[in-house]
Amino acid sequence: MADTDIQLYVNSMARIRERINYVQTVNVNKIEVGSTVFKAELMFLNLRKVLEEIAFSTLAANKDVYSTAYTNFSTHWKAKAILEELKKLNTNFYPVALKDPISAGHDRHFEPIQDGYMTPDEFVTLYQASSEVLHTRNPYKEGDPTVQAKYTVQEWVWRIQTLLSLHRVQLLNGSLWIVNIPPAGNVHAWPATPISVSGTAI
Repeated sequence: MADTDIQLYVNSMARIRERINYVQTVNVNKIEVGSTVFKAELMFLNLRKVLEEIAFSTLAANKDVYSTAYTNFSTHWKAKAILEELKKLNTNFYPVALKDPISAGHDRHFEPIQDGYMTPDEFVTLYQASSEVLHTRNPYKEGDPTVQAKYTVQEWVWRIQTLLSLHRVQLLNGSLWIVNIPPAGNVHAWPATPISVSGTAI
């Protein structure tokens, strides 16, 4: 039996956690890779794959509308391009980082986190930086060979974790998924329906 879209999303989040844990292990030298160059390439390879997982998981959350617009959607693989196309179809496609919930009877109120997470613009920054790290530089290319990644690897890890540890996925039909990625154990995702009290969504 094929996995549901929400289960595909959960599976993707679990793989992201595994790769982030691996990046941290390499970053603190618990795995010996031989040189700082190889270390950087290994970490940015996995960060790049984390970004691809985010893109494909977002695709799973918007599969119906995306597959209607693009009948060959199963062959799409460029993470940055997928996000660009999803934005055209669902302007609220990107995960929303959330604070811990506040109980309101049988309901839960989730406040969005305002900063400290990887934004869509930073997704593009890290995607481009990862590409530069992973490709061999043309020896005749002029300019500074240093790759400008904006943040350290550990800071990128923190920003990705802040984005995804507890987050909301907005589907085009107005419904939501609330997703929790604990440090260990099963990743959880719950379908949710937004309600409003005095104009405030909870």
